[in-house]
Order: sequence, then structure tokens, then C-alpha cells
Amino acid sequence: MAKNLKLNIKNTQIAEALHLPKPSAPAKKAAPKKVAEKKAVEDPHAQLRKARIVEEEAPKKQPEIIEEPKAPVAKKKRTFKEELEESKQDAALLKKKAIPAKKEAVLEEPIKPEPIPLVKEEPILPKPTPAPVVTPAKEEKKEVEAESKLDKKVEKKKTEVEIEEEEAKKGFKPFKDIKAAQKELRSFDSRDRLGLRSEEEVWRKRRFKHKPQVVEIPVIRPSHLKIRIPITIKDLAVEMKLKASELITKLFTQGIVRTLNDFLDDETTIQFLGNEFDCEITIDTEEEKRLQITDKSIKEEIETYPKELLVLRPPIVAFMGHVDHGKTSLIDAIRKTNIAAQEAGAITQHIGAFTAKSHFGNITILDTPGHEAFYEMRARGAIVTDIVVLVIAGDEGMREQTEEALKQAKEAKVPIVVAINKADKAGFDPEKVYRQLADHELLPESWGGTTITVNCSAITKQGIPQLLEMLSLQAEVLELKANPEARARGTTLESQMHKGLGAVATVLVQNGTLKLGDSIVFGEQWGRIKTMHDQFGMPIKEASPSTPVKITGLSDLAEAGCEFIVVENEKQARQLAEGRKEGSQRKELGQAKISMEAFLEQSKEAKGKKILPIIIKADVQGSLEALKTSLFKIPSSKVLINIISAEVGEVSESDVTLASASKAVIIGFHTEIESHAASLIKDLKVTVHLHDIIYHAIDDVKLLMKATLDKIEQENDIGSAQVIALFKSSQFGVIAGCMVTDGIIKRNAKVRVLRGKDILWKGKVASLKRLKEDVKEVSKGLECGVTLDNFTDLQKDDILQAYDVTYLEQEI
Repeated sequence: MAKNLKLNIKNTQIAEALHLPKPSAPAKKAAPKKVAEKKAVEDPHAQLRKARIVEEEAPKKQPEIIEEPKAPVAKKKRTFKEELEESKQDAALLKKKAIPAKKEAVLEEPIKPEPIPLVKEEPILPKPTPAPVVTPAKEEKKEVEAESKLDKKVEKKKTEVEIEEEEAKKGFKPFKDIKAAQKELRSFDSRDRLGLRSEEEVWRKRRFKHKPQVVEIPVIRPSHLKIRIPITIKDLAVEMKLKASELITKLFTQGIVRTLNDFLDDETTIQFLGNEFDCEITIDTEEEKRLQITDKSIKEEIETYPKELLVLRPPIVAFMGHVDHGKTSLIDAIRKTNIAAQEAGAITQHIGAFTAKSHFGNITILDTPGHEAFYEMRARGAIVTDIVVLVIAGDEGMREQTEEALKQAKEAKVPIVVAINKADKAGFDPEKVYRQLADHELLPESWGGTTITVNCSAITKQGIPQLLEMLSLQAEVLELKANPEARARGTTLESQMHKGLGAVATVLVQNGTLKLGDSIVFGEQWGRIKTMHDQFGMPIKEASPSTPVKITGLSDLAEAGCEFIVVENEKQARQLAEGRKEGSQRKELGQAKISMEAFLEQSKEAKGKKILPIIIKADVQGSLEALKTSLFKIPSSKVLINIISAEVGEVSESDVTLASASKAVIIGFHTEIESHAASLIKDLKVTVHLHDIIYHAIDDVKLLMKATLDKIEQENDIGSAQVIALFKSSQFGVIAGCMVTDGIIKRNAKVRVLRGKDILWKGKVASLKRLKEDVKEVSKGLECGVTLDNFTDLQKDDILQAYDVTYLEQEI
């Protein structure tokens, strides 16, 4: 570092100063100090420097001899490294306690390290004085004084922060070695990789502080678990405090391939995983029981009530049998109505529920369709009924749907009464029916069996009283009872969408009393009864057991055949319905995914087949279900039916828009088109077919399936000609002179060019001439000139075969 003043003292003088007593007064500064300060002010570079003053303490006042500063002599320029080493040496000297320096301040230049001319000064040493003779007592005293002096000097030493504050007040700024700091923070670069740095500049790897060790908390795995199924592997792993990969690996060892988000619904598999990881897993069924409300059937619930609370109820009778065997006619004869006339095609296509009065008491009658498409309706009728009346036409005997109805009644384990109808017809033969019943393990009473049979006629009313009497006797034997004070339970027979009332359901109360304002749950839907009507459309306030009624106030369409039950309030009904819906969604997700082999097999089956998109609209839920089932049963190896949408209600604008986008056909059954949708159908050119009879709708769909198939081309040969000469024309190109050898050759007919056995070309005849005149056709044995459309590569002896194409329709 550059210094304006530099006072050097020999080591001998420092040693003597340590043993000298404290001087009475500090040494006065020499006069040249002012000169130095004046020069520092005059020199701008000198203002940034501060002279180092070393005070020397001596036992005696010594005259300080300071040589006048000489003229500045140019000094050799020093490097920054040399200045840094010199500053380090000076700092080391300050640390030594033996140096009795009062103050030592170094001011470093922070901005421009420009070379500053320094003044060489030769120190003037004082004359050596002889050391005084000191006695031991005096020596001890001096040592104590020296120690106290050193302590005071140490106390007087200021910290670096205090020195910087003082210098800041005086206007000096501390020097910061920015380059040195940058050197220390220098990163590893290409010069370090190539070894071009000097030993002092070698890059050293920065030492990172050790991160604190993370204390792992031991995971306490549960030994008992209670879960609901289906559950994903991920959720099961979270419950068991395990990694999902561990469960997947364990299943894989048993040959079960599952992924992270796959559902487990098999209790055995879940128990296996629990045993493998020492965890006892139990299946939680409390939520299912809560949503189910009760696990007892209606009959089992009735048996739990005390006998004094039970009362007799009307029997529920279902009329079943083949189509057009007279079921609805018999019901009309009993009720003295004419329901059959209201049905399209004179056949029943809806399930009906009625209450009839007779001399033997009230009877609740269910009328089921006899067409094969209404299998589910007949099954529902057999389940909810107490007695089944099997209607058989005496002139036809048992048919396919009769046997099907008989099978359903046996599965439902209900008593059967056989009504042999059409006794007024000429071909009536009851013995034939008896033999058929015996073949199906139903032995008639007239043959010594237990099956009740009644010969009757819906037209002449023959046998109707006897039939009602037998039904009442059978009901007495069964002792049908119910508790009218209990909460209402029953079955949904049918549901439909009404324009003004919304969702409407026809329900049959089987136990308890259904009242206005009751909150009910049916399937995944709920409702609060707003209106209630009987079979004649009259409003009623309550319905007792065995009473069919129509109710409104439902959240959505009820699924036909589902059971309903009354709950405490509307809030509870909504919660139960939402819980059931969530449970069904979980079950759908838990279903096994389709395997790759099955998917490839399905795609292989669908490959090469035509697809017919269909939108179905029906009046009631049961008819919609029956129509869907019937369409899927249509056998076809060439066409697949894709039902895009199947809903209850009229054909709406949204249905027309969907049909236009998917290029689908709308099939309506017992429904109409909304007024706003009629104009949209014409604009979008959507095909809509409305039907009132189900087998007409099925036949119409078969025709649509056939129309989707491409027609098969069939080629029929009509004649042939042989090329005997070739002529070139600038106007027509190559003209073939031909002899017709078989049949006729027509103008614009399709021809094949044969060369040997190979077919070279297929196309049309461009022109046909005979004796320079255009002709329509040329017969066998005549010569003609033929030009072909865009084909000139003809040779002598080629054969031209003319043919017609006919298109044949394929069968589905």
C-alpha cells in the first residue's frame, strides 16, 4: 500500500520501550505533519489515503528528527497481488500484542487502483542508551506496570466497525476488494478443465454444509380394518398404510393382474391381501343396510306384525296367456267395460291394473300383454300377484306365450287357475287343453287333479260367475292379509312422462296405506306425492292395500318393477336416493374391465358389418323396455343395431338434432311429435317412423336394416363379338371391325375385353356403327364397327363380351 509517512523503528527500540515507564506526556507531533496533510489535500489521490503513525513510547523525551520530504520519485508500478500481500503483513503485525501501537488505521481505495507516487523516507534512529541497572524489586514493579499498560492498550483498541464509523464521519470510505471476492466466487470453467490455471488460481470445490438428518417416524400399520366394497387398490393401500405397488405385486404373484385405479369387489381377494400383511379386514355393510331401509320382503314384513293388526285385503289376480286368446275381453266382461276397443290393433300392449267389484268381494286385476315382446311385463305381473289366471283359447290350445306365462307363474310360486276361453266358438275342445296341461304337470280337477279349470266365454258371459267364485275361494284358502296402519310399501307397475304433470307412476300398494304428502323412495329416485288418482282418473287422498293408483311428484321416471317404500320426510328420501345412486355408480366402476381378447373378438365380429343407429321414443317405461329387448333379438350377421337414445315421451327438438348429427332413425311407439319439432324434421331431413303396434315397429326396423346393406351386383352376358380388323381414324381413334358371334351388341352397353382367358379391360361401348350408320344394336352373324370408351389397346382376335348388371338385395 502506498503511504505518505512511514516511520520504522528497530526491534531493539521496541524491546526497550516495553520495559520503560509510562511517559509523562505524549510525544508531540512533528511540524512536517502539516506539510503532509497539506499535500494530501492538494493531491486528490492522497485524500483517499491515511498515513500510518506509529507512536513510540520511551522513558525519556527523544528529539524526533524528520527529514524534509524530497521530491516525488517515480516508483515502479506494483501489482494488485503485491499490495494485497503487503496489507496482509500489516494486519499480521497489528495482531501481535507486543507492538505498542496506539492507533492503526488503514484506508483502502475502493474505486480506481491508480499508481500513486510514494516518497522514500529514511528513518533516523535515536542514539543507543545504556540499559539502566534494575534491582529485583524494581524489576517486579516494572513488570506489573507493563502488564497493566498492555491491558489498557488492549481496551483502547477499537473494533473494525468503530473504526469504519469514525472514518465515515471523516469522509473516508472503506476499501472493499471486489476482485478478490469475485475470485473466491469464481466458478469452474473450461480453463480449469484444461489445467491452464496457476497453482494459486486452481479451482476448489465448494464445501457444502451437511443437511440435517431427517428423522423417520415409524409407520404404525393397522391390524384391523373396516371397508366398503368395491374399493380401489389405491384406496385400500392408503387404509392399510402400504404402498400400492406392494398390493399389486402380491396380487400378481397369485395370477391376478390389476392396476392402481382398478376396483376390488371380491371379498376373498381382499381377505387374502389382509392376511398377507397381517391385517384383519371386515366388509362394512351398514351403509348398504341403511340405504336398503329393510332387508325383509313385503310378505316377511307382514308376518312380523301382531295378528290383531292384520286385516283381510282383496286378492291381486294377474291374467296371463298368449296374444289374442281373450284376456282383456274376459276382464271387460268382469268389469263391464270395453278396454279392448281402446287398444291399437285390438291387442294389449301395456300392463293395466284395475279394481273390480263382484258378489264375492273386491278383486284387483292385472292385465298383462300377451305378445312375446312383453316378457318382462308378464314377469312383473307374476311376481306381484297372488293368483294367476292362465287364459287359453279352447279352439287353439296352448301356444308359445302360454307356456312362457306358465313357466313364470311356477317360478313365482303362485297358484294357477286355468280359464278356457272362447267356449262359444265352433272349434272349442276342452279335452285338448286338458291333455296339454297334463303334459306340463298341471292335472285338471275333472281328471282327478288339483288344478282348477273353468270353461268360459267373454262374449256370451258364460262361466264368468264361476270364475269369480273360484278366485274368491282360492283367496280364502291363501288368507291374504295386510296391516293398513304400517308404512306403505308396494311395487311400481308402469311409469310415463306427462306433459303437465311430469313423471307419473302407476303403483300397487301391497302393505300399509299410501297418503297424499308421503315421501317415498323407489330405486334410485325419490318423490313427495302431490296428486293421487284411481283407475277412473278420480283424485283420492289415500290408497289401502291391494289398491292400484297413479301418483305424481316424482324426481324422475320410475323403473318399472322397482319397489317403493315410505320414509319419514323428504330430506331423508333425497339422501337415500342419492346414496343408492352413488352405490350403483361404484358398482359400475367395480365391474371387471373388458379383456383385450374379448375386445379384439368384438371388433372382429363388428368388422365388415353395417351399423344402424336408432333413437327410440315410447309412451311408457314398460313399452320402451319391451321394444329395446325385441330389437336386440333380431337375428342378423350383417347389420348391428346401435341404440343411441331410448327415452319416454314425445319426439322433441333435441331428439331431432341428435338424429341429424348421428344420422339415426327415430322410432316412436305410442307417442307423437312435438309441434316445435315437426318443422325441424323437414329442415334437417330426419327420418321418423311412428307405430302403435309393436310387431309393426319390429318389422319396420328389419326393413331399415336391410336397406343399409349394399346391393349385390350380378352380371348377365347378352352377347359377344370377335375383332377381325383394326382401323385408325383421326376423329374416332382405333375402330374395331367385329363379327357378332353370339347374342347382340348394344350401344352404351358394358363390355369386357378378353385376350385368351385374361380380362384386359371393363367399360362401356362409345359408339356402334354398321355401314357408316349409327345403330342401337347388332345381332348375331352381322359385322359392325365398335369404339370403346378410353381404350385403344386392341388386337386382332380379341373378344368383346357385352353384359347387363342387375342389383340384388341382401338378407339380414
